[in-house]
Amino acid sequence: MVFERFVPPQSPGARPKVTIRPSGLISFDATAVQEFGLGSMSHAILFFDKTRKIVGVKTTKNSSEEGAFKLSRRRRSVSLKAPQFFERYALAFEESQRFEVSREESSGMLIINMKNIQRRRGRRPKKT
Repeated sequence: MVFERFVPPQSPGARPKVTIRPSGLISFDATAVQEFGLGSMSHAILFFDKTRKIVGVKTTKNSSEEGAFKLSRRRRSVSLKAPQFFERYALAFEESQRFEVSREESSGMLIINMKNIQRRRGRRPKKT
């Protein structure tokens, strides 16, 4: 007997999402993994636009690229842990937050718009 794999269709309204946890864990859902080919990538580099409060994620297979974070796979999601990134830009999360994620065609980066997140008050980390 030959088995045929059943993959349930995704609802047409499913948009790629990312969850950011207070611990600094960034998790891409199954839709994002599939749409952006994250399953074949091993590392990611993070960028931040302070003016627009947008996180840019550049995926790569090159582990020696400067600033590369290792991607972890769990079931159908892909994640990376970067608490120092959120500390550096004083982004505070009291609880997990979900955001839509998209790809910017000009740079090829994944874009996470965080304009509604409050920045921590008080001392800012020293610029290096």
